[in-house]
Amino acid sequence: MTENKGIRRVGDVVPSVGELEGDLLYVRGLVGAEFVITGIQEREGEHGQYLAVQIELDGIPAFFFTSHQAIYAKLLKCQDDLPLLATITEERGAKSGRVYFDIH
Repeated sequence: MTENKGIRRVGDVVPSVGELEGDLLYVRGLVGAEFVITGIQEREGEHGQYLAVQIELDGIPAFFFTSHQAIYAKLLKCQDDLPLLATITEERGAKSGRVYFDIH
């Protein structure tokens, strides 16, 4: 094994995907519930990028996955400010009438 002589490891630059704690929950099941976001990991999946979101719901660890555009964009912007209190809502687009999920 060679000495690293101050050279950083890949894990120092790109964080590894950590284990998630608790039960897997679904975004639809979280609508209206207040929870604390404690961690966000951006991941690459078979169908593109998504987020793994670690939360505490009523003090119990859980997590959910999402690629919903409104949630994804907001969570990426605030991932350096964790923990955060959040609620997911179901919204209807004014023009299209389509239902989507948002986070506040």
